[in-house]
Amino acid sequence: MKTKTVLQVAASLMVLATLPVTAFAQDAAPEAEADLGDEIVVTAQKRSERLQDVPISMAAVSEATMATNNVLTVQDLGRVATNFSATRSAQASSIRLAVRGIGAPGNTATEPSVAAFVDGVYVPRPGSIIGNFLDIEGVEVLRGPQGTLFGRNASVGAISFRSATPKDEFSGQIGAEAGNGDRYKLTGHINLPLSENVALRVAGLGSWFKGYWHNKLDGKTYGGSDDYAGRASIKADLGAINWIVRADYSKSDGDGFVPAEFRFDSVSAVQGAAFRALQTSLVGSANDTVLFDRTVNQRVTADYRDRHWGLSSDATLDVGGYALRLINSYRNWRSSQTDGDTIFTTVPLSSRQGGFTSKSHNHELQFISPKDELLGGRLDFVAGLYYFQEDYTIDERLQADAQFCNVLVPAGAQRTACNTSLAAGGGVNATDQDFSQSVESFAVYGQTTFKIAEPLSLTLGGRWSKDDKSAVYVQKRAFPFAATLRAIENANLALKDDRFTWRASLNYKPNRDILVFLNYSTGYKSGGFNSGAGATALNQARIFNRETVKNYELGAKTTWLDGGLIANLTLYRMDIGGFQDRAFDGVSFLVRNAGSLRHQGFELDTTIKPSDNFTVNASLAYLDSKFTNYPGGAGLPGCAAGPAICAGLPNNGRTQDLQGKRLNYAPEFTGNFGATWTGEFGSSGLGWSLNGNVSLTSDINNGGVNDSNPQTAQDGYALLGARFAINGPDDRWNVAVFGSNLTNKGYCSAQFYQVLDTAFGLRNGTFPGSTGVRCNVATPRTYGVSGTFRF
Repeated sequence: MKTKTVLQVAASLMVLATLPVTAFAQDAAPEAEADLGDEIVVTAQKRSERLQDVPISMAAVSEATMATNNVLTVQDLGRVATNFSATRSAQASSIRLAVRGIGAPGNTATEPSVAAFVDGVYVPRPGSIIGNFLDIEGVEVLRGPQGTLFGRNASVGAISFRSATPKDEFSGQIGAEAGNGDRYKLTGHINLPLSENVALRVAGLGSWFKGYWHNKLDGKTYGGSDDYAGRASIKADLGAINWIVRADYSKSDGDGFVPAEFRFDSVSAVQGAAFRALQTSLVGSANDTVLFDRTVNQRVTADYRDRHWGLSSDATLDVGGYALRLINSYRNWRSSQTDGDTIFTTVPLSSRQGGFTSKSHNHELQFISPKDELLGGRLDFVAGLYYFQEDYTIDERLQADAQFCNVLVPAGAQRTACNTSLAAGGGVNATDQDFSQSVESFAVYGQTTFKIAEPLSLTLGGRWSKDDKSAVYVQKRAFPFAATLRAIENANLALKDDRFTWRASLNYKPNRDILVFLNYSTGYKSGGFNSGAGATALNQARIFNRETVKNYELGAKTTWLDGGLIANLTLYRMDIGGFQDRAFDGVSFLVRNAGSLRHQGFELDTTIKPSDNFTVNASLAYLDSKFTNYPGGAGLPGCAAGPAICAGLPNNGRTQDLQGKRLNYAPEFTGNFGATWTGEFGSSGLGWSLNGNVSLTSDINNGGVNDSNPQTAQDGYALLGARFAINGPDDRWNVAVFGSNLTNKGYCSAQFYQVLDTAFGLRNGTFPGSTGVRCNVATPRTYGVSGTFRF
């Protein structure tokens, strides 16, 4: 009843069209950043179009909007793009991109649900875009399946980053920033015309950050890194050919620390006291009991190194008004991290060295018709061929550290033998995992829009994709006492798949200011392999199948009062089949095809500009999430071994029927509100701008496993940000003070179950099925000052 009421209200808003739509972006060109939202230019359909003319639910974010709202990384984008989130888990390079509450864990062989693109090039591993944004002039977030034009892993959406292109005039910019946590940053770019038709743009940045988190155990501060990045772009207008070549490189060196604090409220007082007492008895110190105070107490000897570089060529040939575009690219990403303790306690139990390598190349040929010219202006189309290849590797080595045997091996002769082996160096490289995967994907696609009769048009598109995957998984165990952590395994894996996805959209556009569309689209995420190591050998059970999506949308994009009011609203329903879910066995995660899932709701984006110097942006998303079929869902963690306390539950609580339950990471409501006020200091030529913004997230279960466990429920929260800037004459320079999460709201960005919870006696303490929970603490209050000079 609640869902029906909300959707009825949303439908009424669309019909009345009196509510304010997002136009978080300004025009792509910097000189047009003051333009109204209805002039935003996007490329969601492989050609440049006004945002208000594209029958897709999407948000477009400009460079100016990112600066105004203190958006520094992909994790911050959710503050200005509703129904999008990027969450980092226990490893620095593990990023989960999500649209409409659906995403995929990072740094596994599981394909993403949200496809990421940089300058039209697919980036297969979200972890490779975790760094600072370098000279990015715009970001587009596309909501809903984009299977026709963007491919197999855009099953629920896509995100496209667009770097600034060289221009035919000399210009440049330098910037500096300083903030809390001993954070410093330098940025700059220069644009050089090399000839009448050739221009070069070079951009770079360096940032140095000490970190926010103080560790009581060793007295050090963690969470910092030193980051460097550079990009060189050359653009040549060679008559009928427009050619852009780009080369980029980035590196990040730091400790890779992500706070994972133990929630003592997740266990009984007796269990919590015993957990702390065990740690204290062995090393004289135990996990901190206070959350959200920027203080931790755990063993940390972390080291993080990330390298990412790429080359791309983007050439467009004008053939009698048609565009023939060829994109070629190569990308190389290497990331390694040493975790001083994978158990997150003060006790030296087990450390980990892990690495990820991705080498990929993309090739795409597009054929684009002129707009509004064929058949008397009634037809246009886009068609293309696509090829992608990636080699992806994961390696992991676990060490058995000094107290491993005393905690994880039963007392007696077995523990004695374990300690003897440990003293002789047997714990070094106790286990060794190697996973290597090769992927080839080929696709052919096309989309056409036909004007049936003014003001009605029909868009039809389709894409056929073929995937070929193979992998080798090898897990060795040199230390026999590490059987609780890793099983011996050697498996050769293979998967072939092909799929046709399509889209149909009926569009009604009576004038320039109104677009109403009815969409049906499909998408899919290819199947794959479980790459995670665990205590049980999986062999061919590592293979899981594809996930499919059917999407229904009714949307309206409207502009009122000569652009003073923009209101965009989309109602949607997504039905997901073969949902790729994962379960936790106390040591590691296992991905499998679950049942069916339905996500439905609305997305409302608005911009109001009552005067030239005052703008309000507001957006709201409602999400009704439920499993429509999931009879074998993961049971609560405390019931995994079938203890007597769970005997009254179906299947002794080992599995449960999750039909009707909500998906994790799917809040019912999310929203953003921001206001920008600009003015001048009399006739001095100096200007000022003041921005305030707040992002809202309702209650959310952000546990790592979909098991409907109330222990991993996170209360809703609001994050407040602000920025005040003084601008010089002609905007040649500016100085600003800024802050995010100004109220210093403490919350968990993600939660997961304590590794080896059974060994620590943490299960079933607060209710049957419960266990100990750890919280990835989100970024606290940040603030700073910045300055920019343009020439």
